Amino acid sequence: MGDFTLYHKDRMSRRKQQAALACLARQGSENPQSIEHDSYVIRFFPKQVSPLCNFAATGRGDFCGSSGAFIYKGLMGRDALLALLDDFTVDHYDPGHFNGLFTVILKKRNRLFLLTDPLGGNRVYQNDAAGFWSSSFLAAASASDRLTVNKQALYEYAFQETTYGRDTVFDQVTSLDSLKIFEFTARGPVSHDKRLDFRFEPSPRPRANLIEETVDLLRHTVRPVAGIFGDRIRTALSGGYDSRLMLALLQDSGVRPGVYVYGAPDSPDVAIARAIADGENFPLDHINKGQYPAPADYPATVEDNFYGLDGLPGEGLFDFGANMDTRRRRAGGDHMVFNGGGGEIFRNFFYLPQAPLTGGRFTIRDLISSFYARYSRSFCTDAFVESDYRDSLHDKIKCALGAASDRLSRTEVEYAYPAFRLRYWTARDNNNNSRLGSYLTPFISYAIIRQALTIPLAAKNHGCFQADLIRAIRPALAAYPSDYGYPFDRPVPAKAKIRNHLTYLRPPLLRRYSYAIQHRMRGPLRRPRSLAPALLAQVLPQETPRMSRYFKIDRIKDAALLGRVYSLEYLLRHFGL
Repeated sequence: MGDFTLYHKDRMSRRKQQAALACLARQGSENPQSIEHDSYVIRFFPKQVSPLCNFAATGRGDFCGSSGAFIYKGLMGRDALLALLDDFTVDHYDPGHFNGLFTVILKKRNRLFLLTDPLGGNRVYQNDAAGFWSSSFLAAASASDRLTVNKQALYEYAFQETTYGRDTVFDQVTSLDSLKIFEFTARGPVSHDKRLDFRFEPSPRPRANLIEETVDLLRHTVRPVAGIFGDRIRTALSGGYDSRLMLALLQDSGVRPGVYVYGAPDSPDVAIARAIADGENFPLDHINKGQYPAPADYPATVEDNFYGLDGLPGEGLFDFGANMDTRRRRAGGDHMVFNGGGGEIFRNFFYLPQAPLTGGRFTIRDLISSFYARYSRSFCTDAFVESDYRDSLHDKIKCALGAASDRLSRTEVEYAYPAFRLRYWTARDNNNNSRLGSYLTPFISYAIIRQALTIPLAAKNHGCFQADLIRAIRPALAAYPSDYGYPFDRPVPAKAKIRNHLTYLRPPLLRRYSYAIQHRMRGPLRRPRSLAPALLAQVLPQETPRMSRYFKIDRIKDAALLGRVYSLEYLLRHFGL
């Protein structure tokens, strides 16, 4: 299925039920399959562009439905659902049996359960007061009697492209705890732990063994899906590591995928993708989103983005239709879309050294300063209290990591990428793509991430371990140039290593102010065509009365940030706030 809703009949008024359904219809989700269990009503909506079998029932009245990409013991579709239904007990949950990012709702022996993938990469939004849960943020907001702004989440979205923890930009709409299994009883949901088992000590095994083990895990993840979809798989290609590794795995599985690249004709990504496509003799679909013409009805295009991308996409709402057009095209023809998101687990994503220059361990606040300080107080009003913002992020990171203290081992810092960044940043985009058709991020896998945490940092530095994986799977692909300035089958040049080490060794205290300093040094804002004042006036005729409470709009020089601020204005205006 694509979207779903679950609500308690005694707590959800008919008016709010209709408001949520109307919202989902505007999002493109219609004609659901409805099932009742005690006081609950569950609605499973088909995927919008390429529907597939994501629901199964037994003669005993048990059923299982999934949203997102659900893979269980290498099975997909009805076979996977029935296998889980047969195996499932809340006390014997094995995260290693699952792949994909998904939500499953199942009824077994007259008990109703909801569980997400082991890493919690598929968000479930709730208005607990209304007794309403859904894959759609906008539907959950529409089911609310009142909405108030969550200031912390508002700033998180503006600065970091998403909201973290259980927060959304509305106080009344939150996310279910993604590391719990929920049983829906007459009194409401009751949580059970998933009991994940991550180890935070680097492996002493030889590097060659780690490469071989990791390649086997990657193949084990990709080959069952390739066996089902065959050449009906699409994947992006750029000049980096992740898309190259994804293509290598698909070719290794005997698949000839549909390959596409985004960018201007003279961009490095396009040039490298073309070189690979020519050398490997496959067609390449090149899409230049920047060449989309301004639509005749710009407000209608923004409205389509608003509903199609569930309110607040990381890239903002204001484009000329390229975003939704390309997503729908990719999902068509019963294709599976593979995305290389999460491949950074094989690299030193945060560009931090083994230990701080001062010795000891990194702290959660070091991590915030290094990666989550993309803001400047100069463009915020007094509503932004930096200490409160950082304190809230600190608590959310600590909770996501399950950390016992503020001081993190170096492997716990690596774990922050999948446990915090991927869980919340990737989840939004996953939901938006999954409502259209089949969509999979194979690297975001419990077994693969568990393995990646054992790779010593020295092997991850400079992308060396990921280059080793590409070379082990498909040596010919490793030999092509990259946008790093060198192919992946050769040693990393000394110049690139020196550049990386300069970043590794930059103290978190300096990184904390890097964005603010760079923002101050920028010249005047260069607006993209989609943010031209004349076009914006058609969509937001009153400009930004709501966001002016939080931002000094005229001081923002970051076009992407400004686009997200306008998107927040649009959202609040839509709900009359």
